[in-house]
Amino acid sequence: MLLETPMSIHPRCMALGSRYFPLFWLDSSPPILVEGGVSAVVPRALKQMKRLGLAPPTSLVLLHEHNDHVLGAPALKKHLGVEALASAGAREILKKEKVMHLYREADRFFTKVLVERGEGEESPWEEFPPLSSLEDGNLPRSIKVFPTPGHSPGSWALFWEEEGILFASDSLGYYSSTGKHFPLFFQNLNLYLESMETMAHTKPRILVLGHLQFFSGKEEITRVFQRSRDEALKLAKRVRKAGEKAQEMVFKAIRQDELITFYTRETIQECARLLVKRSLEA
Repeated sequence: MLLETPMSIHPRCMALGSRYFPLFWLDSSPPILVEGGVSAVVPRALKQMKRLGLAPPTSLVLLHEHNDHVLGAPALKKHLGVEALASAGAREILKKEKVMHLYREADRFFTKVLVERGEGEESPWEEFPPLSSLEDGNLPRSIKVFPTPGHSPGSWALFWEEEGILFASDSLGYYSSTGKHFPLFFQNLNLYLESMETMAHTKPRILVLGHLQFFSGKEEITRVFQRSRDEALKLAKRVRKAGEKAQEMVFKAIRQDELITFYTRETIQECARLLVKRSLEA
């Protein structure tokens, strides 16, 4: 189902901010936020939390290190005082000055586009906060986190065992607003497929992705896992057959729907390059 914001995807879970880069508030004990989004969604999310009377979260879980999932962390830290947690792989990348410089530039682009579309507001850039260890498990007892490599070195998933909600971020690929699926095995195809199996074994009642979509019910969620696996294998097979034209083919396949709006041509080209490389390595 397509997300809107604010939106209750469960009586104890709200999607906030922007449907494209959502933040998820969980009524755990204590409440937490999952996903960091980008800075432009934070002002909206804060207003929504106040209007809905949501209790302040104590922690922010960053499920992987890519810019469109972490850039809201500085503003969330400033306004809510949350402790930001990330995996060792994510922390290693996010402490690099060169990465932060590039991410700050990316945040300007996301802000421009979101403001133009009425999906975000200007938010002053803050220094990126220190990150605590996700591995140490400083989270409510009902929250389980585990690594899901393949999409990125620092990718983890979060399973709210008590309510049966799995937050997979981008580890199942991207489902667009029109229902198209784009595999995202930027690190390693085999690890990506293995991570899907690990997530499927949690048998979630609700499956939440990092952008736009969530799914509910055993049959629908089973289909999502199967489709995510099938599309990844299909893309890898197409790459191997395409030869020298593989990167152009993948670029055209990805550059569709809202991805054209929210990601630069250079970003999509880099995604295509990585998908071709990982397909040939598998």
